[in-house]
Amino acid sequence: MIISYVTASAGQNFWSNFFVANRYVSGSIIIIIYIVIATVLAYLLSGYIANIYLGTKTAMDRISGPIVAAFEKMLGEDAKRDMDFREYFSTILVFSLFLGIIGFAVIYFQHYLPFSFSNNHMTPSLIFNTVASFLTNTNLQHYSNPFDLSYFSTTFVITGFMFVSAGIGFAASMAFIRGIISEHGKIGNFYHDFLVSEFYLLLPLSVLLTVILVLSGVPQTMSPYITITPVLSHVSFRLPLGPVATLEAIKNIGTNGGGFYGANAGFPLENPNWFTNLVELEAFMLIPLASILSLGKVFENRRFARMLYGVIMAIFIFTAFLSFFGEMVGVPAITDLGMSFTGNMLGKETAIGISQSTIFSVGATLTSTGAANGALINYTPVGIMGPLLDLLLNDPLGGVGTGVLNIFMYVIFTVFITSLMVGKLPEIMSLKIGSREIRYSTLSLVTHPLLVIIPFGITLLIPNMLSTFVNTRPDQITQLLYEFGTAAANNGSEIGGFLTNQAYFNYLDGVIMLLGRYLLMGFQLLIAQSFSYKKPKVQVMRTVDPGSFMFGFSLFFVMILLGLLSFFPILALGPLLAFAKAFNLFIAGVVL
Repeated sequence: MIISYVTASAGQNFWSNFFVANRYVSGSIIIIIYIVIATVLAYLLSGYIANIYLGTKTAMDRISGPIVAAFEKMLGEDAKRDMDFREYFSTILVFSLFLGIIGFAVIYFQHYLPFSFSNNHMTPSLIFNTVASFLTNTNLQHYSNPFDLSYFSTTFVITGFMFVSAGIGFAASMAFIRGIISEHGKIGNFYHDFLVSEFYLLLPLSVLLTVILVLSGVPQTMSPYITITPVLSHVSFRLPLGPVATLEAIKNIGTNGGGFYGANAGFPLENPNWFTNLVELEAFMLIPLASILSLGKVFENRRFARMLYGVIMAIFIFTAFLSFFGEMVGVPAITDLGMSFTGNMLGKETAIGISQSTIFSVGATLTSTGAANGALINYTPVGIMGPLLDLLLNDPLGGVGTGVLNIFMYVIFTVFITSLMVGKLPEIMSLKIGSREIRYSTLSLVTHPLLVIIPFGITLLIPNMLSTFVNTRPDQITQLLYEFGTAAANNGSEIGGFLTNQAYFNYLDGVIMLLGRYLLMGFQLLIAQSFSYKKPKVQVMRTVDPGSFMFGFSLFFVMILLGLLSFFPILALGPLLAFAKAFNLFIAGVVL
């Protein structure tokens, strides 16, 4: 008994010492574990999502079916009444506008509504930015929560819009898939698709995640602030509680981002420990990744789904390890201090560490979640490149529903380019890709960089706009690029480093978020409408195989070239220049 105890203790001490002494190894293993768990969970859910896309029987029919039918009866809608692009998209716009007006009014008059506890009044520009942000699934926060919003505003507007925006995104993906597999010129009924998205997918998963978070220590209450006095201190503090778990659940399941607290998932009550950190990351990876994997069953082409998974994972792994090693190496100014240096822990929660912080940040920008468990402004120039590259690629995995739409724009463009190169017919799923599909996919792909670069250039020409920046010019460039990049990608994560809550950025970011959401969605649904008129043609000659390794290789480089080439001059003046300054890598003749 004694010998076995000593052996076990020695073994435990060996592995503990090994992982502590080899933080690069332990951090890499943690990142791989996160990715493997995300893949397994997404695979388990992919069949269910495929059934939703195909409109076949699911496990939730007996529970969610009557609820959806009741709402459709209340709205006077028939699920079998299909819409064309014009009706489907205009319904999305009118529905969003109606909710946006209500949300603006609720926040503006929140003092007169229930559950308002000494909240500050938000300016009209800040209310506009907040409503536009949460309505577009961006969740960029220029306000300090929970002191600027009442519990009623947080529940009705913030949490409510999280459900709505995610539901609209998944409904749009249902219409897009239907456009590919149908032949009657219609793309479905928006009301039915939206209700199915909510009651078959988002709400059940959110309820499950809420229970897990509450059991893990995340608060869920409508009680006001509590006053606490730390031990050995005579100073008291107000600790805000509130309906945190429900917001946190749909925030992650719906790839929304944002947070109940200003520090987001870096605040202990919103993300108490390593387990909740793991749960939250897997939650916002779940639906986007499962939707990609479900395409194998939807199109009866599992090689195509595996190809997409491989391309996205290649980007994920590269940016995750780039950020991780960038933070572990740090910068010479820190490592030369002579202290024991185990990585750049500035702005990170010590209970979570570097590996779990970087994989969380990169995963949040790979998807459109934008959640954060650390301060991105404290990342090194190399460390911030991981999340930033994903952001400039317009969130490669995307959000709920929108990920499928975004990746297909790249696929269509890649099919067209590769087919021309080898002299084959440009086809996808046996459907011919014509000038209409190329036109709208190209417009969709170029809109994102234009929404970033044009406001970026205009802002640099206004001297007063740079007066609140606290860092030097390379960091200013990075922070401004990130600000507009996160708005255009509907991501919502933020570096900060300057006063974001001013009328200029509130209104400009709001417009960028609206255009980045609805303009791109319009182009993508136009492609769905075009596909819905086409019938699968008999293949006379072999076309490009979209499930092959070579096509995946081509798709990867098309995403890199189209997504990053437009931003390279800005990157050279921002994070790359900051990296050069930090490591004294200067070329003769470079003028700062």
